[in-house]
Amino acid sequence: MHDHAKRMLNEARERIHDADLLSQNLSRQSDSDAFLRILGFEILLKCAVLVSGTKPARHHKYVRLWDELPPDTQVGILAAARLRMPGHADLSNLDSLLNWYQYIFEKARYHYELYEGYSLQEQRELGELWLSLGAPTEEAVVQYYPNELRCLIHGLEQFIESAA
Repeated sequence: MHDHAKRMLNEARERIHDADLLSQNLSRQSDSDAFLRILGFEILLKCAVLVSGTKPARHHKYVRLWDELPPDTQVGILAAARLRMPGHADLSNLDSLLNWYQYIFEKARYHYELYEGYSLQEQRELGELWLSLGAPTEEAVVQYYPNELRCLIHGLEQFIESAA
């Protein structure tokens, strides 16, 4: 593995490490751990594209980056990802997951923008309505899919390390 890919792998791991530290802190006040983990995932995805022989594009379109990987590489990454948390992560709709992660990275990192155009009262009422419905995940404005993300990170790391 050449130096640029090693730097990418190291940086991704540093971001994910910091996300782990934040996620363990019970006094945290935001979902910054999710953003750091997604940033680490993005770097790993771009690193996987790089070690596959293609220069990754400089954008956050995760489906397009995934599609830049050779099909056999995709299969290998998903196989390793599925072994990480069998029965606890659903990787059956990868495009949907990748689109959620892109949405979180691009749109939800500034949470105040999600409710732009709503008054604070309207925002609170929307939250109360969601809670009164039983807080259904599929109705949430932001859906994180943390187990799936951890599995994909694992699969990407396995591939990158094996390509070294």
